[in-house]
Amino acid sequence: MLLDRYLLREIGASFAAVAAALTVVFLAYSLTRFLTDAAGGLLRADEVARLTLYKSIIALEVLLPLGLYFGLIVGFSRLNSHAELTAMQACGYGRLRLQRPLFMASLLLAVAIGAFSFTVRPWVYSAMFQLKAQADASSELDRIKAHRFYLYDNNDRAVYVEHIDRDGRGLRGVFIRERRGDGVVVVSAPSGKLEPFTTRDRHSLTLSEASIYKNIAGGSDFYGNFDTLTLSIKAARILTREYRTKSEPTAALLLSDAPDDRAELQWRLSTPISTALLALTALALAETRPRQGRYARLPIALAVYAVYYNLLGVGRTWVEHQLAPSIWWVPALLAAALLVLWRATPFRRLAWAAPCLASR
Repeated sequence: MLLDRYLLREIGASFAAVAAALTVVFLAYSLTRFLTDAAGGLLRADEVARLTLYKSIIALEVLLPLGLYFGLIVGFSRLNSHAELTAMQACGYGRLRLQRPLFMASLLLAVAIGAFSFTVRPWVYSAMFQLKAQADASSELDRIKAHRFYLYDNNDRAVYVEHIDRDGRGLRGVFIRERRGDGVVVVSAPSGKLEPFTTRDRHSLTLSEASIYKNIAGGSDFYGNFDTLTLSIKAARILTREYRTKSEPTAALLLSDAPDDRAELQWRLSTPISTALLALTALALAETRPRQGRYARLPIALAVYAVYYNLLGVGRTWVEHQLAPSIWWVPALLAAALLVLWRATPFRRLAWAAPCLASR
């Protein structure tokens, strides 16, 4: 219908503008955080860009519902301030008839956000986790410059590398000298490859065509050549698994009874429900009196959103600490508040009959 397309276009423009603005703000915030690590030598420029992108993709499951929420309020307020809603209602279209196509579009967006949370969210978290692990490993090597000797463990270990690839993994011209008591071990290889965090606290260095020499005090010397020699290197920091649950596939979470996994699963399930509830809330808050300002309801809308998502975060924390069985009490509270608001305004229900009365 022409009117439905017009409303969708007008509200869609507000939604796109708000969502784009929120995304830009979040991008700037994330970039600032990662640039701090880059300034400390913990991240390279390409890692900063990729981590910022990953964080922004993950944030879409919150930013899109928020953009829809405020887009509906701003769009309806603009139509109301221009008296377009009054003109539509004068032609026999009730407020609920006008809101119906917008809510149906909101339901489609809720389904898309739900699919995003179930599939894209764990994949992006997994990619971000791997990138952070690589960054932690490469940050240690980034402190080693080519053509320089570095001493560790009270000068018991000396390391020299002729060349380090930009990704921090490929090495060429590797030389390692280590003192063990009164003896010494020397390892050299023309090339090698670093695999970061093969365990929580160690990296794996695989050397090609390596030579090893051992001088043992009071014993026999040893010299050998190896096509492949793998060394275990102690990492400067222990790899934390803070994102393990968030990177687990949804199917794995369904089979888990761990509190963290249940909290993550319920969070993913709550995103489409929250999107639909926030859309209904926005449509309820979009009601403005003719002389009210265009943004009169925005402070109330902001307070409702802040309270809702803070309570959702509290509910998730309670599930993780086994203080509550689920987070569903939070959406239930918002649904109950909407039901009370609905029953307190009976003219909304009568609005459905307006087109029928006008046609008689």
